[in-house]
Parts: sequence; structure tokens; C-alpha cells
Amino acid sequence: MLKRVLLCALALFILTAPSVMAQEKTQEKTKESDKVMEAIKDIYRRLDIGVKIYMDWYGHWGWNSNSFDRIANFENSSSETKTKNNNEFRINRAYFDVKYKISDIFYARLTTDVDGSVTPTGSGAAFHIYLKYAYVGAKKDFGPVMLSLEGGQIETPIIGFIDGLSDFRWIVQNYIDNSKAVLNGKSIDNSADLGIKASIGLFKYVTLTASFTNGTGYKSNENNSYKGVTYIVSITPVKGLYLNGFGRNNIDTKYDYTGKKAKTEFYGYGIAYKSDVIKIGFNHVFPSEVTVGLQTSGIGSINVYPVQRRGYQLLDSWLNFNLGGIVPTAPIIIVGRFVYGLQYRTYQKNLSDTELDKQRNTMIYLMGIGWQFNKNVRILVGGEIQRYIVKKNRILALAQGTSGTEFYNGGAINPALANVYVGSHNPHDAKRVYVKAEVAF
Repeated sequence: MLKRVLLCALALFILTAPSVMAQEKTQEKTKESDKVMEAIKDIYRRLDIGVKIYMDWYGHWGWNSNSFDRIANFENSSSETKTKNNNEFRINRAYFDVKYKISDIFYARLTTDVDGSVTPTGSGAAFHIYLKYAYVGAKKDFGPVMLSLEGGQIETPIIGFIDGLSDFRWIVQNYIDNSKAVLNGKSIDNSADLGIKASIGLFKYVTLTASFTNGTGYKSNENNSYKGVTYIVSITPVKGLYLNGFGRNNIDTKYDYTGKKAKTEFYGYGIAYKSDVIKIGFNHVFPSEVTVGLQTSGIGSINVYPVQRRGYQLLDSWLNFNLGGIVPTAPIIIVGRFVYGLQYRTYQKNLSDTELDKQRNTMIYLMGIGWQFNKNVRILVGGEIQRYIVKKNRILALAQGTSGTEFYNGGAINPALANVYVGSHNPHDAKRVYVKAEVAF
């Protein structure tokens, strides 16, 4: 009897053992799969991927260049767009943005963009992808004090901050970023650059940010050992109100054995208010540049480079109203912008130099109306007028020979003809109309 019981038990063990082992293996596989799924979910929670596209239809007439000067009467400038069918469809920006939270403190970001200004060997423009941001950062909030540090190809402190206050970037750049459009081709800052950036926040009312970068911008390689230093202080006394002071100092190049350097720098201040309904503010900026004047031959191979200083002034103001903040069913967007740029006179020129005692002013008036369909899509119809005013002493203009802006180029008609004094006029106003769209997801 005992023998039969033992044999039955042995048979039962043989029959059930494989299924038990299979069940254990299945459970182990399930646990492993759960671990893999949890790891994937953790990565997904830490990962933030976004796409943002700015595109438009754009028509423009009149002056069509960042640099401008007086034009001799009866002459046509190659920078003047006179036809009324000069329009195009454009993609201004196409960001692919990847952010990853490495830990509670550390994070990383990689952002690409497209540029249609590159022309290949054939005809037409070629959109190409380039790197806009690529950096690693750390941020820790201690309550009354916040500290952050970023290194790599970073977003510079001023431009992105101003765009965040105005919410205007999908329509036009701010004019610290696009200063060349109002300062006769002079650029004073870059929106991204290689270097480091640090911030400290105090009691959530004061934020101090500074960067130390190549100074040449994200589209250029470093070409000297000097760096750009950018800084901004922002005070928020009440929610939505920002009082800002900022500046940037950059050495562009070094000239001779005496150590003279070419420099671009600016200082400025601004006030802004930001809410769901209205964003309004202005920046008042005072750029300056130090270059060299006339190169004078010295002894042997030694050259003398006299220092030349030139000042500018820039006022950029904006109004961005979204009725959707009050009436969600009517998200009408109304925007306006006024920009003023001034290039001061310079007397550090030879009498024959056409830039002697010349002052340039330009003003931009912008208005637009649009509709925000949802948080992903918005569209706007707008227009701009830009005026150009160049002032110069007429007597000095006559003293600069017959090649100045007051003389008509007679040789263009007949080589035997001389240049004739005819006077000059300011460039014609630039007129721009467009339909802007932003798609973000």
C-alpha cells in the first residue's frame, strides 16, 4: 500500500513539475516586462518633445535692405523694390525641441532649426537643418534662493527673455535680436551661442542672469580668443510686472601691437507687463561700437589705427492683446509695435569720407489682427511701414567730391559724361504685408 502511495506521489510530481516551472518562468518574464515598461514610462515622463513652425506669406515694396543711405535724385537703387508682385511663401522657423530631465536637478536640451538662406550649386534656396541649442543644465530651488547653471550651445540671456514677455516671436523678432534692421546693418546680440550661463533668483522677486560665450553667435565659429559677456537683472515687484536692466560687452578683434581692439557693446533698460490678456512693454537700448578710423602707414610694416567710436540708440515697444483671455469663445488677437533706431553722427572721419557728419533714423510702425484657434494654431494678418531718414550737412557733401550721394552718375549713361550735382532724397518707405501662422505641438 505504501509503495502505491509513493508511486502515485512520484507520478504527480513528474506531471506537475513542468507546469510549475513554466509558471515560474512566465512570472519572471512578466516581472521583466513590467520592469522594461516601467523604465520606458520613466523615460517618457522625463522626456518632452515639441515641434514649432513659423510660416507666412510675405509681400514687400519700397526699400529692401538693412543698410540705407541717401539716394541721388533720378537714380534707381538696386535695393529698391518697385514692383507690386514681389511676394513669397516662407518658413521662418521650424524648431524640433527635445528636453530631458536627467534627475531632479540635472536636465538637457537639444533643439534644431531650419534655414532657407543657403543656396546650393544649382538655383533656388535649400532648407538645411542646423543646431540651435545643445546644452546640459542644473537647477535647484532652495525656497528663497534659486540657482541654475547651463553649459553648451545655450540660449543667451536677453533675447529669449524678451520674446517670452512679448509673445511676438512668431510674428517678428525683437529688435535687440534684429537690430541690423534699424541700426543700418549693425548686429548687437545673438539669440544663441557657445558658452555658459548662470542665474540666481532671490525671493522670487529678483533674477540675475549672466553668460560668458564665444560672442560670435550660433552660426559662426570662434575666430579669436576674446569672449562676449551678457547680463540681465529682472525685478518683479508684483505678479506680471517686470523691471529689467541689461547689457552686453564683446571684443570683436584686436588690431595692432598697441593692443587696440574693436568692440561692440550695449546697455539698456525695459519695462513690461504680461498676463493672459495683455502683454505690453518697451526696451530702450544704447549700443556703441569701437572700430578703427583711417589706416595710416607707419614706419616699415608698422601701421597706426586711430580708434573710432560710434553710438546708436534703439527703442522697441510692443502691444499684444488676446481677447481669448477674457472671452474664450472669441480669441481675437490684436498687436501693435513701434520701433525707433538711430545711428549718431560721427566726426572721426576724413573730410572726403561720405560718413562724416551723417546721421540715420528709421521708424517701424506695425499693426495686425489675428485669431487663436487653440493652443496649437494661431494666425495673423498684419502690415508694417518703415521710414528712413538720413541727415547730412550739404556743404560737407559737396566737399566730398563728385562721387557722393548728391551727384548723378553720368558715366552710367555715357562714359564721356561727368557726374552732375542733382541733390538727393531719402529711401522710399518700406511697405510690408503678411499673413503669419504658428503651429506648435
